[in-house]
Amino acid sequence: MARIALFIYTLIGALNILSAVIEQPLLRTLTKPLLMPMLVVYVVSQTHILNRNKLIFILVFAWLGDMFLLVQGNSALYFQLGLGSFLVMQIAYIRLFSAQSSIGKFDVGQWFSWRIIPVLIYVVGFLAFLLPLIPAALYIPVGLYSVALGAMLYSAFLRKADSSYYFILIGAIFFVISDSILALAKFYFAFSGNSIYVMFTYILAQLLLILGLCKLQPKN
Repeated sequence: MARIALFIYTLIGALNILSAVIEQPLLRTLTKPLLMPMLVVYVVSQTHILNRNKLIFILVFAWLGDMFLLVQGNSALYFQLGLGSFLVMQIAYIRLFSAQSSIGKFDVGQWFSWRIIPVLIYVVGFLAFLLPLIPAALYIPVGLYSVALGAMLYSAFLRKADSSYYFILIGAIFFVISDSILALAKFYFAFSGNSIYVMFTYILAQLLLILGLCKLQPKN
């Protein structure tokens, strides 16, 4: 079942990216809602019942974010709901990654190291560039989400070096890339093919994160 779920996820992801290449919004609308459910199937088949609820929680909010952003149109409300859903998802990822740090739990002290500097530079620099371009009503939600996204990446850096480390770290990096392209395309310049890059990096990010987390929580 796990291999079938991954195959279907890959196929749906490819069709979703194809929809952007050939500019077929109906195909995009049909495929995007199916991505996270396929990862839920994978999680259920790969993790023990005591461990899967946290991952399903993450994927449910990822799915809600996908849906709100899919139907947003010109509605600021749907964009904020989508952002809020992804914010909950990012916080859940942070909690999981922090519990998998070298000390085995969240600790404020571990967050203050030189490794936070490049993350802070990116988050602060990106917000300084982006905030003047967005409506004032979005300052707080966009700012909060950007901080959470940076914290998710940093907490992935802090994880102990195990068999899942690079799956999760690379997945976190792709997530930052995806959301950065999305923000630039929405508020600065919608360059040709931006949705292709957004969805490719997003689909790959979620896949790598879930694969990495499932390696740590086997069913048997």
